Amino acid sequence: MSPIRLTFSERLDLQNAMAELGVHQRSLDASGRQSQPTAPESIVADLSGLREVDTAALAVLLELNRETRRRFGKPLVVAFAPRQLRALAELTSVDRLMTWQA
Repeated sequence: MSPIRLTFSERLDLQNAMAELGVHQRSLDASGRQSQPTAPESIVADLSGLREVDTAALAVLLELNRETRRRFGKPLVVAFAPRQLRALAELTSVDRLMTWQA
């Protein structure tokens, strides 16, 4: 099965965190319902479009990581994270709980 790519809007903060989480959980639901014999190659959170973040972004990514591990047995790969988000992750040691890609 090909990779699952989750793309995010320009903002991921307290104001829209729950809505973004819901969108991506539904994407994972749809991918899990497909009658594929194998798990996806990878599950990637593409953050290349993000411009504004706060700590709620980390909560969303942690939840999606938990979901992908439970559903598919694979970690969420966080790609193209903005510098601010990466700094928040390092400051809170959350960076050690996820897989990061440049």
